[in-house]
Amino acid sequence: MRKLLIFSVILIAGDMLMAQPNKPIKATLDKAIVYLQGAHLYYNETTMLKAGYNELLFENISPFINPVSLQANSKGGVVMDVKHQLKYKEQPVFTGKYDKAIERVLDSLNDMSFDIKDINNKLKVLASEKQLLLNNNMMKGVFSKDSLPLLKDGMQFLRDKLNNIYDLELKQERLLNAAEALKIKLTTRYNELLQLKGNEGALQDEYAQPIHQILVTIYSENAGSAAVGFNYFMQEASWVPLYDLQASSTTNTLQLKYMANVTQNSGINWKGVSLTLSTSNPAESNVKPELTPWFVTFIEYARKPQPVSYRLKTNQVTVAAKSEQEDLVRTNSDGGGTTTSNANELKIQDFVTVSENLIRTEYDIKLKYQIESDNQPHKVIINQRDVPVHLKFAAVPKLCTEAFLMADITGWEEMNIIPGNARLFFDGAYVGETLLDAQSTSDTLNVNLGRDKNIVLMRKKVKEKTKVRFLDDDKVETHTVEITVRNTKNIPIELLLEDQIPVARNTNDIKITLAEGSRAELDETTGKLKWLLKLNSKDTKKVVFTYEIRYPKNKVLAGL
Repeated sequence: MRKLLIFSVILIAGDMLMAQPNKPIKATLDKAIVYLQGAHLYYNETTMLKAGYNELLFENISPFINPVSLQANSKGGVVMDVKHQLKYKEQPVFTGKYDKAIERVLDSLNDMSFDIKDINNKLKVLASEKQLLLNNNMMKGVFSKDSLPLLKDGMQFLRDKLNNIYDLELKQERLLNAAEALKIKLTTRYNELLQLKGNEGALQDEYAQPIHQILVTIYSENAGSAAVGFNYFMQEASWVPLYDLQASSTTNTLQLKYMANVTQNSGINWKGVSLTLSTSNPAESNVKPELTPWFVTFIEYARKPQPVSYRLKTNQVTVAAKSEQEDLVRTNSDGGGTTTSNANELKIQDFVTVSENLIRTEYDIKLKYQIESDNQPHKVIINQRDVPVHLKFAAVPKLCTEAFLMADITGWEEMNIIPGNARLFFDGAYVGETLLDAQSTSDTLNVNLGRDKNIVLMRKKVKEKTKVRFLDDDKVETHTVEITVRNTKNIPIELLLEDQIPVARNTNDIKITLAEGSRAELDETTGKLKWLLKLNSKDTKKVVFTYEIRYPKNKVLAGL
């Protein structure tokens, strides 16, 4: 019976020891899926398992972990449980070894203060004695009767006494200087001891910081090696897209480089990790909005005539000076300048796999990256491709008398890009920046490559053809505009010319018609006019359009 009891105790103790976690494992971050906001971190480790239950403890975990997202898996065992926990370092016992030294120094400083006070008191006594001696009438030579022997004796006494006083003062001053120097040394030592003691307190604060751990419980039928992985979501990471567009006047293609600025502040450095960039955002709500009833009713208000003015927005890009452009291209490490092709050169597409599902696009990057936890942007190249481009000029002389070089880009959909800022380069020179609107419903992206001053534009109203007449109760105004375009370049160009006629709003009393448009394409909703002109070198063309406005003559028209 006793042997059976001992055997049972040994079995129970063995099970308890088996269930206890081993020494913490510093887990290695293997992969990171970075979302537009947040990141999912993946770890994989190979470890030895015992037959039965095993508890594995992993460290090197982000303090910003979302415990709800924690998952684990194993090849070679069954994951029974996984959880996040905090551990605090065992604080060392502080003996207060500096307290006694501080106490001794304080005692010495107190004693030194009394010594200095004693020396100062002695100096005061000597000063008083000297003053009394010098102010004595006999020492001043005032006698009741003239006596040369008395004067000689008085002078000798004064000499001896003053010499003695000065000797004593010198000795006390030397003692005072030594005492002051020693007091300075003791004060310095006292401050050093206080700092050492304060460091002990700072060390205590360090031990108060928690260590984040992942505890994985695995059941294994047999002892042996097993692969264990776990992953979790954390909020302190993000990425934003950015692009380089490099166009050339000698080719009909444009190089589009797709990049990302990855930022992370997870508390751990990502060293040699596999990156996947996802267009998803787990921080956004996943709940479909519900419609509520939409009620309408009547309201009454006094309407005042308001001026109507339509202005076309222009997306202007400032062109830097040519010397500055060349310097920027030379110093730009991201390939702002012209590059030479090599048939055997590896391309970034060889290291990026793009996958799409119903709700997101993911860019799986095979290259290993090292991204520090510094909350600073780190550039990652996603894709690079030559896409078809059609170069043309466009002008809106009503707003600007200069033409703009435009690039119509097609084939960009295959790169699965999202809206972001783009840097523009033309013929190796930096042009400026623009917003790449990848959410456009059109299959063509329009990008502005800068101004061209070699195309001369002039717009004027023809006064001779501007007239006003009355028909019954209506007033009819006729306006004519003439636009002159001259191509001073040495090559033929294609120019998209834009202008407009007014549009009536919130009334049927105003009727506007285009009487003559020089074959313009008219958008009746916006009043926009378009002409596609082809001009040879040194060629000049004129475009004339006339519009009429008819409205009641007893009303005042606003907005012209």
